[in-house]
Amino acid sequence: MAESEDTPAIGNPRPAPAGDDIAALGAALSEGEGAHLIRVARELGSDTAARVQRLEVELQGPDTSIRSQAAISLGDLNDRNAIGVLRGLLESDNPDAWALGVSGLRQSRERPGWLCLESVARNQIPALERGDARAKSAASTRLLMMGRTKTMDRLFRAADGHSRSISATAAIAFVDAALASLDKREREVMVLRLGVSDGRAATPDQVAEALGMDEDLVRTLESDAWIRIQSPRSYESIIGTGT
Repeated sequence: MAESEDTPAIGNPRPAPAGDDIAALGAALSEGEGAHLIRVARELGSDTAARVQRLEVELQGPDTSIRSQAAISLGDLNDRNAIGVLRGLLESDNPDAWALGVSGLRQSRERPGWLCLESVARNQIPALERGDARAKSAASTRLLMMGRTKTMDRLFRAADGHSRSISATAAIAFVDAALASLDKREREVMVLRLGVSDGRAATPDQVAEALGMDEDLVRTLESDAWIRIQSPRSYESIIGTGT
């Protein structure tokens, strides 16, 4: 039976494509699959590059919360250019920029961000070995603001002077700075546990006997000290004198 003009249409027929849509579809079908993927990747990359530029501008603004969020957003992107911006912050001479770089790189949950963090940490060793007092202080502070890295672990293991890959000079410069940021009792325990003074790391019971403390208290103080040292910290909490 023929449909009259009053007969309702069955379903919701799709509107006929416009001329521009037809042209775009034809272009997509005519190009090879590989070329199509490359084109899409370039378009997405262009969007990411524009976002990195916008976030980089926000990093220069006066609002602290906006700068902090911009750094975190750069870390979320996991983009090479974004990682480069964060690295530049961490390698600058400005402690406020270091904090932004650390928060952004630690926000990155992909391999490039963590590799960048580790690379910057490793690059602090020459300053610890051969730098003047100011350079050693800056390198140590940057490392402590970054929190735990493989480089930090290596420096602590080298504190007794027995490492072949890291000089005692570099290790002691960093460890001294790290211990100076602890409170008095934590510092006393860690000096003995790490063997900083005589190159012989003491056991918890030996530390307890030397300091006249209960062994459980020694273990608690050591645990608290490691948590404080290995956690990313603010510039102010590091340069403040331990009590």
